[in-house]
Amino acid sequence: MEALPWFWIWVILAALLCVGEMLTASFFLLPFGVGAIVAALAAVLGVPLFAQWLIFIVVSVIALFALRPLARRITKNTGVRSGAERLVGLVGEVIDGEAPGGLIRVRVDREEWNANVVDGSKPAVGAPMQVVAIDGTRLVVQPWVQQ
Repeated sequence: MEALPWFWIWVILAALLCVGEMLTASFFLLPFGVGAIVAALAAVLGVPLFAQWLIFIVVSVIALFALRPLARRITKNTGVRSGAERLVGLVGEVIDGEAPGGLIRVRVDREEWNANVVDGSKPAVGAPMQVVAIDGTRLVVQPWVQQ
């Protein structure tokens, strides 16, 4: 009768891992959920606890490597390394031409940022500026010329 409690422990663990996978969609928790399901089946068959853990680990690792190619195909690489990188190429507007530290304040995509101007100029408030790079927590901008 000892197998029954471990069966439920494995089932609950599998359910938690599968729900966690649905919330993250990273293909990292799913292999462990599969391992827990197989370990639960082993518990029903009366396999000793040590072997259940071994089955869980082995099946999880195999499933992890088996699902990796699928995860790479589904996950598109956009080339964007961070949230701020998406601003490169966008045009913003100067909202403060003389912020502390020799910077300016620019509003880009509804967000306000400190910025350095490439040529070191002090643009007027309302001037359009194009983001050319990210330097830490600051934007690097240049005057935007409409083409």
